[in-house]
Amino acid sequence: MKVNNNSIQLNKNNFSEWDEGVFFIICIIIVLIPVVFCRYCIPVFAPIKELILEVCILLALVMWLLKIIAQNNINWQKSALDKPIFFYLLTGLLSLLWSINIYHSILALPFFITGPIFYYIAYNTISTQKAIDRLLLIIIIIGLLMGIYGILQYIGIDFKLWTGNVGRQKVMGLFGNVNYFAEYLILPLALTIGLLLSKGKIVNRFFLYIALAAMGGTLLLTFTRGSYLAITISIPVMILLYIRGASTGIDRRFYKKIILILLLLAIIGGGIVYIPHPFNQKDSIIGKLRQRVTIESITKGNSALRRIATWKFTWMMIKDYTLLGSGLGTYDYHTLKYQADFFAKGNNRDIYPYGQAAQAHNEYLQLWSELGIVGLLTFLWFISNFFRNVFKNIKKMEAKEKGIVIGLAGGITAVLIDALFGFPLQLAASFSLFWMFLVLAAVELSITCSNRAGNVFHSEYLRSPVQKKIGQNIKLNYGTKIIKQIFLSFLVVIFMLTSLFFLSRPFLARVYWSKGSRESSKGMYNEAIKNYEKGLQINPWLGELYYNIGVTLHNKGIIGPTLGYFLKAERFTDTPDLPFYIGSLYLKKNDYDEAILYFEKAIKYQFKKKDMLPLQLQLGRIYLAVKDYKNAERTFTKAIEAKKDNAEAYYYLAMVYLDQGKKELAIKTLQMVVEIAPDSKEAGYAKTMLNKIELEK
Repeated sequence: MKVNNNSIQLNKNNFSEWDEGVFFIICIIIVLIPVVFCRYCIPVFAPIKELILEVCILLALVMWLLKIIAQNNINWQKSALDKPIFFYLLTGLLSLLWSINIYHSILALPFFITGPIFYYIAYNTISTQKAIDRLLLIIIIIGLLMGIYGILQYIGIDFKLWTGNVGRQKVMGLFGNVNYFAEYLILPLALTIGLLLSKGKIVNRFFLYIALAAMGGTLLLTFTRGSYLAITISIPVMILLYIRGASTGIDRRFYKKIILILLLLAIIGGGIVYIPHPFNQKDSIIGKLRQRVTIESITKGNSALRRIATWKFTWMMIKDYTLLGSGLGTYDYHTLKYQADFFAKGNNRDIYPYGQAAQAHNEYLQLWSELGIVGLLTFLWFISNFFRNVFKNIKKMEAKEKGIVIGLAGGITAVLIDALFGFPLQLAASFSLFWMFLVLAAVELSITCSNRAGNVFHSEYLRSPVQKKIGQNIKLNYGTKIIKQIFLSFLVVIFMLTSLFFLSRPFLARVYWSKGSRESSKGMYNEAIKNYEKGLQINPWLGELYYNIGVTLHNKGIIGPTLGYFLKAERFTDTPDLPFYIGSLYLKKNDYDEAILYFEKAIKYQFKKKDMLPLQLQLGRIYLAVKDYKNAERTFTKAIEAKKDNAEAYYYLAMVYLDQGKKELAIKTLQMVVEIAPDSKEAGYAKTMLNKIELEK
């Protein structure tokens, strides 16, 4: 088939130095984000990766704007995803207007907008097959290197920094968590598999097999079930796309044979894993894999039950904020509140394990809770548009183009499946590759469609440049034009510097947090507080720093300013112990009304039932002090239900009955104290009270 290369040649001619700069930044994103970390930050991995991504996208945006100014021309290439991505972006921006915590939303905004901005810039910059080929090669090379590193970690060869990691967490790459590593690997791995399935030669097959072995082997060693499922589903999806795109019956039969071979391999693999033999004993790799993928571990394991609980209280959030959501980035701010309400219902606390969920472990539920059904539908809109266009156009593509698009679609499929159980779109490495796969597939489709326009078929991905001269209706002489370009360029530079200033502040505050924590662990509390304060000067919305200062002062016995720090912390964050600290301080100030509110909350926030008991007793005593006998009785009764032999709870319940004149109930309850713990001090008090009651008769 004769291919018209005019469009490609045109794109090459338009590829400016600014475009080369953007391309270089995209390469930096691929290479740097998976490997960068900062050991002097809390946490060590995620903040620096997010900062690098945000800065890179900012620099790419600046270069694109400077290109427009230099050329005095906006050359916008339209694509099928422009509108849905724009409305997705708009939904996130508008959510700030009704956010339940505007501080969290503003801090989450830079990371959120990097994806859509990256798509628009890259789609209007990458325009040649050579550029796509280079980026794909870099993605696979970095995936290969990370795969090799993961295998080395499993056998114990690693940096001394991570020697404390044991079990599954040994294989964490440079992500700090084995699951995060797996959620990164599924993207280059799916791409590699997709390219290998092609009958045409796209990348050296020997190299692809090595990459497949390294990344596949490491993914296996992560024992991450969600990522296993993601790859397992992405492979048949890619094969079905190959069958859809097959131009001859021979090709279709070829891929149908591959399906049969994969089914046979799956049966053999299942037998190797589940049928007992010497190589799948408990401590072997296969044995560990079997323990992770049994029906019982999947449905009744601690991890599975924890996720189910998280999904259930996330659904409670969704019911409260169904249409528009609670606001971008607010999920972790009120997750403890909803979790407490969930565990207060029925016997949920006995069924499900307790924890602190900063993410919903389901991107769709979390997106719905934060941006409402509107945000979720806009996300599904551009995803469905993408696959609809791939499915519609794949049949008309050449073998190489087809293999690339299917490999990229496989990676996107893997992320979308993994997103049912994890949060890959909240991790910088997998998030950036997800958007990169989207834009590379879109560009590949547009190049193909441009080459065949008017010849074979048309597509929504056919590049339709919208060109507009800046100030085209105003006649300017050469000098005025230069002045205008200098002025606009100056504004862009000011925008860049201002953005860099604000983007770096959350990260730098976390560096001071890390420094303060190290000094606190050495007993250097004054120095720790100074560093926390410096962090707050940089980012006054980092609630954890207020909390840390409050805890440090509380432990030193300094009461005065402590309450103020805890109340400030409450505006920006929520922790299981925060209500207890605030309630205790209000109690010391004899502010019983406020103390009651926070102790009620503190009880719900406790991880274990046994931890609730001391707080229930304290709350009951407060109710007793303010003569709120109904709530005092309720609280002490709950304490007794939690621990049947709690003599102290029985004693104070008896005091409640006495104050209400219920002497018969008081006598029975005091007798229970003596019976349960005859040698306790409460029993002594109970005997004294019983004698007193008897004398009064």
